[in-house]
Amino acid sequence: MGSARRTLLIIKPDAYARGLEGAVLERIRAAGFRILRRERRRLGREEVEELYREHRGKPFFHANTEFLLSGEVGLLVLGGDGDVAGRVRALVGEKDPSRARPGTIRGDLGIDPARIERNLVHASASPAEAEREIALLAGG
Repeated sequence: MGSARRTLLIIKPDAYARGLEGAVLERIRAAGFRILRRERRRLGREEVEELYREHRGKPFFHANTEFLLSGEVGLLVLGGDGDVAGRVRALVGEKDPSRARPGTIRGDLGIDPARIERNLVHASASPAEAEREIALLAGG
């Protein structure tokens, strides 16, 4: 499957703490995406720092990194037609749940605009980023 036809979605620790894994998976399937690979585990510091490498030095880098390290995450490689990374990002919604549109995962299920790292999911921003993140966290 070509790089534009798959992407990475990470279900974050806050989604698990709130029992929302099923709701997230339901929305992914309802939107027509295929789950090509699924794994639940804790990430290591080096993995998370590499995941967020383009944000190193920014004020939110530490909070994002520590939050992703705080519990188990779900790693999902998603497949589908067209620009899967772009379509998944649209389904996920804005990073700040208070600004995310209704009908998106963050708009409907997100609750903590004061701590936007607690926004339920991470989705690759582009096909190139998806391939890098899949290779880093989901074994290629």
